[in-house]
Amino acid sequence: MAASRPRPRCAGSPGAEVRVPPSSFDLRPSSIRIRLLLASTVVQIVLLSLLLANSVRLMNNAMSASLETTIGQTASMLHAMATAYGEQGRLDALEDVLGELLADADEGLLYVRIRDARDHLLVSAGMPGLERVPEPDEHRRRFIETLLTDDLVHVRRQLLLPRNEVGALQFGVSVSVLAAAREAIMQQGFAIAIAEILLTFVLLSSLGYFLTRNLRLLLEGSRAIASGFLDYRVASRGKDELAVIADHFNVMAATLQNRIAELQDTAVRLQASEERYALALRGSNDGLWDWDIEADDIYYSERFCQILGVEPGSLSSKPEDILAYLHPHEADAYRQRLIEHLKGNSNHFIMELRARLPDGAYRWVLMRGVADRDENLRAYRMAGSLGDIDLRKRAEQQLVHDALHDGLTGLPNRAMFIEHANRALAQRRRGDLAQIAVLAINLERFSLVNDSYGHLVGDELLRRIGAHIAALMRDGDVCARVGGDQFAVLLNGVESSIDALRICEQLVALPAFAPNGNGQQLHPRCRVGVAISDNEREDAESLLRDADNALHKARRSESGPIEFFQTEMHAAALRALQVEAELRKALTQGGLRVWYQPIVELASLRPTGFEALVRWPHPTLGLLSPAEFIPLAEALDLIHDIGTIVLEQTCADIQAWSGKLPVDAPLRISVNLSARQLARPDLAAELLAVIDRSAVARDRIRFEVTESVLAHPDGPAIDHLHALRAAGIGILIDDFGTGYSTLSYLHTMPCNQVKLDGSFVRSLPHDQRLRAIVRHSIELAHDLGMTVVAECIEDEAQLGILRAMGCDFGQGYLFSRPLDRDATFTHLHSLTPESGR
Repeated sequence: MAASRPRPRCAGSPGAEVRVPPSSFDLRPSSIRIRLLLASTVVQIVLLSLLLANSVRLMNNAMSASLETTIGQTASMLHAMATAYGEQGRLDALEDVLGELLADADEGLLYVRIRDARDHLLVSAGMPGLERVPEPDEHRRRFIETLLTDDLVHVRRQLLLPRNEVGALQFGVSVSVLAAAREAIMQQGFAIAIAEILLTFVLLSSLGYFLTRNLRLLLEGSRAIASGFLDYRVASRGKDELAVIADHFNVMAATLQNRIAELQDTAVRLQASEERYALALRGSNDGLWDWDIEADDIYYSERFCQILGVEPGSLSSKPEDILAYLHPHEADAYRQRLIEHLKGNSNHFIMELRARLPDGAYRWVLMRGVADRDENLRAYRMAGSLGDIDLRKRAEQQLVHDALHDGLTGLPNRAMFIEHANRALAQRRRGDLAQIAVLAINLERFSLVNDSYGHLVGDELLRRIGAHIAALMRDGDVCARVGGDQFAVLLNGVESSIDALRICEQLVALPAFAPNGNGQQLHPRCRVGVAISDNEREDAESLLRDADNALHKARRSESGPIEFFQTEMHAAALRALQVEAELRKALTQGGLRVWYQPIVELASLRPTGFEALVRWPHPTLGLLSPAEFIPLAEALDLIHDIGTIVLEQTCADIQAWSGKLPVDAPLRISVNLSARQLARPDLAAELLAVIDRSAVARDRIRFEVTESVLAHPDGPAIDHLHALRAAGIGILIDDFGTGYSTLSYLHTMPCNQVKLDGSFVRSLPHDQRLRAIVRHSIELAHDLGMTVVAECIEDEAQLGILRAMGCDFGQGYLFSRPLDRDATFTHLHSLTPESGR
């Protein structure tokens, strides 16, 4: 049986030296094997000694009996001979016979002496040199002693002599043979005993080795484990109990190794955790507290005392004394929440508190804790930390203030305004307030101030306006800045719209402002939209939305800067949102249609062409005019897509109609181009590509552009118009004379026709000065080699005036309303060269 010897893995500190246990068996007196061997040997010696002693005793008894028999027989023989020869008086002959008898005997009888009653020697045979006869030994023990000390036994017997005289017969018997035999037997016995002891010792040693070899290995394994060799294993053999114990020892060693490895790993993790905890505690800069609830004693760390601004150790160990350091408004809440946690109603105790410092100031702290509980869930200990969160809380308060206030003016922002308004609406629903009004205020031409004087002056103007509005507020009113140049006002307790109007009139009277201190003053103006609460509005967003709708109308109004919300404003806003949401869908799904309005020659009333007008047959809102969705398309940057759709449809219709109408049919159609389209760098090439792709002659297409393009004669728009004009495309200036001083550029424009705006045409019959303007405009166009088209002709009076002024062409309801595609074809088909109106 052998044992594995892996490298030592000590349970102690890494690198510690350990002594490898010896592989030889320990022969110390305390060894089980030695003790078993010694005990067995002693028992064997004792048993053999007893056996040998008993054998000697039996042997001595047997020799004594044999000697007594021999002595008795010899005594009887000698007695008979002495009696026989003595009665015959032949003692000399007896002596001779005895001499011969003794001479022939090598062993046994050695001498014979016969004496009379007076101790006179009568017969003497054998051992002539024996002068004095020893005293005879009459007892067996003497025989045994003789065997041990001498080779001769002296025997004396009474002998009846003639004349009845009692004499003495003494003879000596040799016991050397018996002594030699006894000695030989004794030596053999001792030799056998010694051999048996040695053999027994060897056998017991071998048997002990085989019986204790697993014990030896177990001993080595236990020493190895004790020395730190946790991966030491015992290799067991056999199936006896010790082999089973060896297997169990290996399982125990493996389990112990795993447990110790786990403990070491746990110790390492625990140490790392403790280091992290200590580092985190130092990093967090928190104070600690530990409350022994049963002893009603609490411990505060040094950092805890520092946070409260007191000397370490000066705090009382009674838990209730900490209440004196809390804000009075929070002490009761702290006590209640602590009790709830001790009752088990919360997993953790966390509370933000204001702690009073020795100088009377307050510092925000975060108190945390958790209670340990027994099996009955009763808290017996509680510990936690105290953190200084004063900077964080003040930063949060500042963030909250910044989140709810405008950083420039310091006024509430939109979020806080909505919160106040919702609160006021809730009070009104409870009957605590009368009506409330929301005012949306917008500064006019504020961007011009920024562009002219810079943003610093613009910011100062906003602060001045905010201060002016705030100064007019009553108790309970709220003023806020809700946008770049937009303010909002919440008026609480408004009895009627008259009250709101009076405040609005004060608001629009803005004070003058001197931006640079050089005497030059700005006179800012504003517009106000007003929405008054009613039962239909349940939230502040709706009220502010309605005020914004009223503000949008006030911006467009020329009657005054104040506008009250009307219900139809909200409907218009919803309609605009719906149109915006569905316009893209209409573009991708072909929802737009092209209608055509005829253009006639005023002198003959003969049709000369059409203007292409886009219409949107909305599935729910009905037929939408361009005025409703074209501005929206401009804002959403979809106007080019719409222009391309109109041009493609127009070219397709011209191509479809050309084969079905006379050659001289008036198929010149004007298509509108917006200023945003003309800003595209490749617009001319794109438009010509669309026309050429449809195989329509270029002279059948004309483009109408607004007069506003003349304000930027150096921009790409003029280049596009020159390119189109050079390609044979007619160019018209739409809405001529409506606001741009473009006479200096008009002679350079690549256009061949102008169109008078309908606002001029509608007022011709009753405005003499306007007639003069129109007449001179027509004459100017003619002098520049351009023809003139008048739009929105609706009655005969307008037609007559325009004819008299020499206007070339006209269009309007007097001649025809815009027609859809099929109606236009029908209209063209019905025309004859002789037809008039």
